[in-house]
Amino acid sequence: MPPPIMKPDMPVSLTPTLSRKRARGQTNRFASFALTLLLGSISAPAFSGQYLEGSPDDGLVATVSRNEPNLIRVEGRKIRRIQGVEGEFLVTPDKETGAAYLKPNTDKPIFSVFVADDAGRHWKLMLKVADVPAETLVIRDRSRLRADGKVFLADDSRNASIRRVLLALARDTEPEDMTARDTLVIVPLWNEARFVLVRTLEGAWLGEKYQLTNVSSSRMVIDERELYRRGVLAVMVDSLELEPGEATNVMVVLEGRDG
Repeated sequence: MPPPIMKPDMPVSLTPTLSRKRARGQTNRFASFALTLLLGSISAPAFSGQYLEGSPDDGLVATVSRNEPNLIRVEGRKIRRIQGVEGEFLVTPDKETGAAYLKPNTDKPIFSVFVADDAGRHWKLMLKVADVPAETLVIRDRSRLRADGKVFLADDSRNASIRRVLLALARDTEPEDMTARDTLVIVPLWNEARFVLVRTLEGAWLGEKYQLTNVSSSRMVIDERELYRRGVLAVMVDSLELEPGEATNVMVVLEGRDG
């Protein structure tokens, strides 16, 4: 028999219970900094962007705006061309900076492109389309970062550890160095959503898995940045778009209690 749903006895709320419109205006100012830490940055940039760290052999995943042009650049290089299925997207190159603006032109929820840079490398991007504001995607060469100094190696190890917790939450597994606990705790979020904490992992990091249900009468589009709060290092959402009554899993990794 599952444990009863109860109100939390500790402050685990991501935001007060507000309408999403008001809550978005109060999005935690630490969101872009925490996202940068997850994806391999050493210091916070002057803009909020998605850093895609890897190698040309990797498939890099990012979210792009459905209705606005999205900026794509390769750190330290210039983009020569962006290729994919004809008609699925529009590209406007910025010849001066070597960046490019991409706007989806398809009803597909996800599509692939190859970004070729002036070093002859081809980066494969899996782009998830969502009703979010324009995004900035920065492709970073992992091998170049490692060559730049030991600090990047340490950061790589840290980020790999965070990603391991996200994966364990998604798969409902228990890493050897963490303690898992199943629970059902209602957490205030938005008036349009029911947000329930269903599982936690505790170790060097804290992991939290939630079920988010759209209880409104309208389609809901989720931006991971809305779910950040102080201490959050990473957020992963299974589905960014929910019809009324639909639910999705939300995985959150936070600093450890001693962090």
